[in-house]
Amino acid sequence: MSRITGMVVALTTAAAVLTTPTSQAAPPAAHATASAALPAAASSAPLPTAALPRDIPGGVELTMSDGDRLRLWATERYRAVVSRRWDAATGTWGPRRDVVRNARVRCGAVDARTANGAVAAIALCDEGGYYEDTAPVASRALWSPDGVTWSSHRLDGEAYEEPGISPDGQNAVWPMHRRYTTRTPAGWSDHAVRARGQEYTVTATITDTQQVSFLYGGQVGERCPLVVLTGTGDAVPVRQEVALGNACSSEADLVNVDADTALFGYLPNPALVAVVSRPDAASPWSVTRVAPTDAPGLERVERRLSTQFFTAPGLPLVAVGSADGRQVRAQVYDEAAQAWGPAATVHDAGDARCRWGDTATQQPLDVLVVALECGRRHLGVVLTTRDAATWQALRSGVHPLGVSDDGRYVAVPGRSRTWVVSGERGVVTLPGGVRGACDVVVPDGPDGAVLLATSGGRRGWPDVLSHSSAEGWSRLSRTRLPALPGRCSEAQASFWGRPVQFQVLGTRDRGYTLRIAQRDGQWVARASVW
Repeated sequence: MSRITGMVVALTTAAAVLTTPTSQAAPPAAHATASAALPAAASSAPLPTAALPRDIPGGVELTMSDGDRLRLWATERYRAVVSRRWDAATGTWGPRRDVVRNARVRCGAVDARTANGAVAAIALCDEGGYYEDTAPVASRALWSPDGVTWSSHRLDGEAYEEPGISPDGQNAVWPMHRRYTTRTPAGWSDHAVRARGQEYTVTATITDTQQVSFLYGGQVGERCPLVVLTGTGDAVPVRQEVALGNACSSEADLVNVDADTALFGYLPNPALVAVVSRPDAASPWSVTRVAPTDAPGLERVERRLSTQFFTAPGLPLVAVGSADGRQVRAQVYDEAAQAWGPAATVHDAGDARCRWGDTATQQPLDVLVVALECGRRHLGVVLTTRDAATWQALRSGVHPLGVSDDGRYVAVPGRSRTWVVSGERGVVTLPGGVRGACDVVVPDGPDGAVLLATSGGRRGWPDVLSHSSAEGWSRLSRTRLPALPGRCSEAQASFWGRPVQFQVLGTRDRGYTLRIAQRDGQWVARASVW
């Protein structure tokens, strides 16, 4: 189970290294392109994170072996753990079902694994009340052969790590500090482990033959390797050490993917994730994918535009940085070779110095956008590529980006035109820009956008929604957004959560949180004044 609840990741990925840069030495153009002289990195097997469950509020969503989706989560008031199943054949959700409901127990989170239609889960619970900053001591181990009927076992002491499940789904394991619990066809069983030096990180796997591997960060003198104890039942386990940097770090995640695979690092960022695996249960564990930050060839930048890592579906991992803030350089990671390619300039800001734009996001986007702020006025420049061979620099000025709720599209507002970035269409240029200090734009699919702007006479406070058209912006409707005291001075976007929200700020310490969305086929703008 991840110990890190949020993630700070720059928006998306780049790919091939470019030798012909975009340039800002001349007066800013609408956009500039650059062609790659080096070939794009060869595609390779992605990280096995796709096999992990998807996080949802209070729990997870599992993809079952038949294509159905099963959601398990703790209710908002912590009074129950419930499930709901999406039928892939009919495309409909079934009824909500109780999995855990006990008047004395409060449950706040759920994690789970699935195999062959079966599910192993852990419900993080406490008696009397549940507090996110306190380790739970009344957690439940849950197992189901089909996601419908459940058996439960109380875990003694602090228990909060994700379970492991065997490929046939019949066996499961729940790791804790120096012990673990198993569920097999013979029933539930608790086991003590001589896990000397065990620190924070721990996970466990189990095979069809009930062989358990207990993986943890263990202090050995001044070292902290990943220690693996592998055995069946109460037999003395085989001990193995795997060199993995500081495996005792409380800031790292250690999670199992399946019976023979585990991940170590900061899961939201693939640059910080190593894979520890084995070909079969008879083989030793080893590092089969180093964390790219530790791979050879990386030219790390520690100042100005310090190195950040970007990724998006279908593109390799890219490191981007600039020691002087002017020449922005990129390197592509070769997954097969587990090494970085040569660095090359992908953007030339001329005399202007750039810094990173504010693009921290909890959920990665489906497109590549690298946001910069350049020059004394910190004007926005968005670098993007669709195929890792051609880059475009989009001049967004002082206005924030807009992001669709599903993360598939990004709207980049310029003074005279607006761009929409998508995986299917690349960059689409729309006539009509964004001029008002508090005007904002959001994407409407891969080739459309919606603008919220001021109609005039409101001291810059926006009130009119318009949609992109061949001629520019076509008015949709007037909103009921307030015109607060003072002038509207700027709009900011927060990408951390979804849906993306804007902060619209005035000159008299007044403003509101803004949300633009489509409801029943109509675009609406809602504000919460503060």
